[in-house]
Amino acid sequence: MQALKNILIIGAVIIAAGFAFLGYEVYKRATDPNHPRTFSARFGMQGEPPAAVPPASPVPSSAAPVKAPLPGQSVTLPPGAVLLPGIVAVEGRIAVQVKLTDGRTQVLLVDPATGEHAVLVTSAP
Repeated sequence: MQALKNILIIGAVIIAAGFAFLGYEVYKRATDPNHPRTFSARFGMQGEPPAAVPPASPVPSSAAPVKAPLPGQSVTLPPGAVLLPGIVAVEGRIAVQVKLTDGRTQVLLVDPATGEHAVLVTSAP
């Protein structure tokens, strides 16, 4: 019976030491930016954190840069259509919302380099 108690005590000490070591490693990696196995290096979060986090946009934007429009390129909207706020860059193109005269709303995807546009979504009035 005494041997069983000793084995239980030794096992509990080993488990407690393991948890203490894990806690120490997590703390050390989270607070030391020069640690060779830091969490930011493992999960791709290198660099300085942004000063202010911009509000999340309702449409996910991609990392593709938006091209500057060429001179003379324009998009012609239907007569009476109104451009709504909420312009978003999507894969190097610009997504804009247009409210039509019949009450429908369209989302246009415009290539700023060529002026070509396509209707992505049209809502029901």
